[in-house]
Amino acid sequence: MQDRAERKKQRTAGRKAYALVLLLMGLLGAAGYSIANVSGDAEYVAAAGQQSTYRLDVVKDRGTIYDCNLRPLTGSRKHWVAAVAPTIEAVGAIETATGGAYRDRLAAALEDGKPFAIELERPVKHDCVDMFQVAGRYEEGQLAPHVVGYLDGQGIGAAGVELAMDDALSLHQGAVSVYYHVDAFGRVIAGDKRLISDTMEEAEGGVAVTIDADIQRIAEEASAKLGKGAVVITEVPDCKIRALCSLPDFEPSQIGRAAQSQDSPLVNRAFCAYAPGSVFKLVTAAVELESGPLLRDFTCTGALNAGGMLFHCFDGQSHGQVDLAGAIEKSCNCYFISAARAIGGQPVLSMAYNLGLGAGQEFGRGLFMNAGALPQGDALENARALANFSFGQGEVSVTPLQMCGLMNAIAADGVYSSPKLIEGLVSGEGELTPQSPVTDITRQAMSASTAKRLRGYLVQAAKEGTGAGGAPENCVSGIKTGTAQTGVYANGEELSHFWYCGFVCDEKGPVYCVTVLKESAVQGKEVGQVFQEIGEKLGERLKEKPEE
Repeated sequence: MQDRAERKKQRTAGRKAYALVLLLMGLLGAAGYSIANVSGDAEYVAAAGQQSTYRLDVVKDRGTIYDCNLRPLTGSRKHWVAAVAPTIEAVGAIETATGGAYRDRLAAALEDGKPFAIELERPVKHDCVDMFQVAGRYEEGQLAPHVVGYLDGQGIGAAGVELAMDDALSLHQGAVSVYYHVDAFGRVIAGDKRLISDTMEEAEGGVAVTIDADIQRIAEEASAKLGKGAVVITEVPDCKIRALCSLPDFEPSQIGRAAQSQDSPLVNRAFCAYAPGSVFKLVTAAVELESGPLLRDFTCTGALNAGGMLFHCFDGQSHGQVDLAGAIEKSCNCYFISAARAIGGQPVLSMAYNLGLGAGQEFGRGLFMNAGALPQGDALENARALANFSFGQGEVSVTPLQMCGLMNAIAADGVYSSPKLIEGLVSGEGELTPQSPVTDITRQAMSASTAKRLRGYLVQAAKEGTGAGGAPENCVSGIKTGTAQTGVYANGEELSHFWYCGFVCDEKGPVYCVTVLKESAVQGKEVGQVFQEIGEKLGERLKEKPEE
């Protein structure tokens, strides 16, 4: 009996302990449930609070790209944007003002019930419509598109200065936003005031480039007839790029269309390398002048044998007795082949390097110029290779910008300065902080006396030589022309690259260097026309420029 009673007592104690455990577990579960509910309610309240305000981003922009005179190259096109609370009356007012041009879009917006932004040609007056006159990033016929570049779908720089200076431009963000009170279904609460946030002034800071908008327009208008090619204008002596055109050009707001074009308008041809032809003779001429008069008497018969290969002057023309001045004026191939033989290949190659050829240049991330190509020194031990090299054929290629750099050295008393594109950073208050490129190069490539003599020869070539057809009539200019064979044929005719490279002067001397290239064509008469038109417009500017 006692054992049974003891066992019963133990069983009763066990059931009580089990019940206590269940009770504790239940209390813990209830507490967890309560905490979960409280947490859920808090999240719901927070979510509900967020849904009570709706932000409509009307427009966003980033730092401005300016020309060298701090005139905006981006953000200059003004247009109207409406921020609309989609009531029947507001949508009806826009429908009437636009003549039904946006009927489908307005109907969809009214059905959606959320505030929306729409670009309009003129302002619309209505209590539920806020109008803003804002600047578009690019305008139709955007100036200097290959310099400015374009943005990707996320508003990040993808090419040109937009990419190269993306960090600096991103520092100056501006936006217009409108905040609305909405109900639980996201519909605007009628009669509530709207809060407008406008920080667009912050986008007035940015980057200045060396491009001069007025000179850029001159170059773009003149170069339209080239088809494919490039125009570069630099200013003496610092070789700042005042205009840069690549043909065909493109609209930064229509990149998809440009990317599909077979003419590759997104390629910056001013930074691409081409065979230079006779414009390269200036390198050989500089070395000859630095070495002394090596060919005092030379008679051109129209052809010359080099390494068993017969080289001809243009159209097989015989120039007779010529000196260096006459050889540049008439662009005599035979003279320069003979000069290179007397000089040797290495001095000509060294001068080419000193004048910036064969070297690339980066103006910022993703914005760089092709290096072009120069032959190896030992390759010029071959008589044929040396002959080709002396007048810009064979294993040599240069960019239009490099040719401006070469001409700038001749115009600047023999001092080579690497081309410059970035002027500096612009603060939100419009103050410019100049920036010097890390890769900037300045060196005496040739003596001042050599440069002076070359300028005289080029002026003579513009008056009576191969450049006479494209010489401006209202100012002094120096010109070297070039025709580079490509070995590519179209309809049985060989395509060539046609060049005009020179400078335009005021009463004191050269002020601007100009390079015009027409790419892969059968004939190049437009090249001279473009150079002449640009030269005369620059000549007009120089006459109007007040004396300092």
